[in-house]
Amino acid sequence: MKKIDISTILASAIHESKNQVGTLLYQLQSLKDAINNNDTHQKKIISIEESLKKLNDEWVEYLYLYKLASDGYELHVDTFLLDEFLDDQVFALFPSAKAKNLELEYVCDPTLTGVFDERLMTAVVSTAVYNALRFAKTKIRISATKNADFLVISVEDDGKGFNQSDDQQDVFLEGNTGLGLYFAELSATAHVIDTVKGFIKKESSLTLGGANLSVYLPQPSADQSLSFK
Repeated sequence: MKKIDISTILASAIHESKNQVGTLLYQLQSLKDAINNNDTHQKKIISIEESLKKLNDEWVEYLYLYKLASDGYELHVDTFLLDEFLDDQVFALFPSAKAKNLELEYVCDPTLTGVFDERLMTAVVSTAVYNALRFAKTKIRISATKNADFLVISVEDDGKGFNQSDDQQDVFLEGNTGLGLYFAELSATAHVIDTVKGFIKKESSLTLGGANLSVYLPQPSADQSLSFK
């Protein structure tokens, strides 16, 4: 009997579940459009919708994680204007922040550009923001800067920050699955120029006082092409 590749079966099941969540989101949107904004059930519908969106993003993350871990993901890098990229992230995630009465903003030099895989970084940012929604008191900030030969994309909050004094130091991005931080790290290290790999840092936020996850992505020099591996 042929050996069953359980990882492929699980990946297929996740893909199908993701499609089902997409269908539910479409039906929920139709329901929202059909009722009055002042309806007493509106808040419940919005809460369900945001939970489904988070679940849908998690399915996307798991599929990328499977491909990254099995070397089945082909990196698609390009040059992006960070102001546009971060604006897109805030636009997509703002309803989730609003549902929790949290402010979500982004900060970057409007001329800053970076070279990276947009799909992976979108998934990493959304994962980090969804986690920050659990701990932030009032505000979450996404930012992008240039640090030496690295593009740095950070997600900060004004929550309690990291607790490095006990065994809970890796709670950030762990959620219920324990895969969020692993996914962020794999996504960063997938970006390689020559022998320089991307990496992540967990720090305290100097601006908001809470937690800060920063993803460092190597950038090609002026005489290098987009030679990511």
